[in-house]
Amino acid sequence: MHFSPNYFYLLEAFAFLFFIIITTRKIYQRNWSGLFEIVSCAVFGMILEIGNTYLAHTYSYSPNFLINLAHVPLAIGLGWSVIIYCTMLLSDQYNIPWTLRPFMDALTAVMLDLAMDAVAIRLGIWHWNIPVDKDWYGVPFENLVGWILVVLVFSFLIRFLRTLNHERLLTKILMVLSPFLSYLGLLLGMAVFSLIAILPYQINNWTSLLHFQYSPDLSIMMNPQVELWKLIILTVIMTELVHIVVWSVIRYRKNFLRNFDIVSFTALTGIHILFLTAIFTEGIYRELPILVVISIISLSAHLLIHLLPYIINRKTIYIFEAVKEVTENTERRLDAVVNVALK
Repeated sequence: MHFSPNYFYLLEAFAFLFFIIITTRKIYQRNWSGLFEIVSCAVFGMILEIGNTYLAHTYSYSPNFLINLAHVPLAIGLGWSVIIYCTMLLSDQYNIPWTLRPFMDALTAVMLDLAMDAVAIRLGIWHWNIPVDKDWYGVPFENLVGWILVVLVFSFLIRFLRTLNHERLLTKILMVLSPFLSYLGLLLGMAVFSLIAILPYQINNWTSLLHFQYSPDLSIMMNPQVELWKLIILTVIMTELVHIVVWSVIRYRKNFLRNFDIVSFTALTGIHILFLTAIFTEGIYRELPILVVISIISLSAHLLIHLLPYIINRKTIYIFEAVKEVTENTERRLDAVVNVALK
């Protein structure tokens, strides 16, 4: 009997569940700034999805999702908030400068997309307007760059706002505008990426520059020469991300924090496992066995980043120390109760 779960409902339930868990925890901790951040992240997720689908017209979502807003599933916006915020919680395990943590966040997120997006289009969750054998197994190279920029820009902006005085009016205005400012940063970054990728083609075809157009021809992005340069730029960006993260870990390896976050670990690992499972349940492994290798490598790299502080410095394993501390506190309280009773 072939088991084929409904991945639309699974993904939707997953996004809502972890968004509720994160927000509930913030409310329980009375961490109102953290609550504002996760909500802002969800707003940013919906803005970028609605904006991208209407501006670029390069992809569309399946109508099978239960809750949609402007033809974009609400679960996708919440999913962005879960992914971005959980990557930030992950990098907070490392006592590296806040200016370096967004690069780790971006690397963690794009590793997830490398394994997820090519599977998602084969599940029909969303559809790219390119052949499934183009670019990254049917996913445009610029989407991978977009994932890097989405997480990098939002993470950097939020971490910068944390350094400001939250009582100042300007800071409050920037916090409210953070989703829109992040989206503008994304658009700017993608514009620069596209211009650099197109530039060699335009130089070789300089006469095309004489024909000014108000609406640029986006089909040029699929030109083989432009495709090659998109791949080159993506490779350079990925290499530099890895370089920055590895350097940061080596440079600050003696100062790792003790704050293993079980929600972040469970959410990000769960997404990896969800799409890895789909490869087998939907028979995708027969069509593209390479996706199995990519998913396993991506999951392994994710686990390495998440557990590295505790592999390098075993004394910082928070879970066991927390259990030990709770046990000792309980024993002291029981001793106190016994002493009072005996008196």
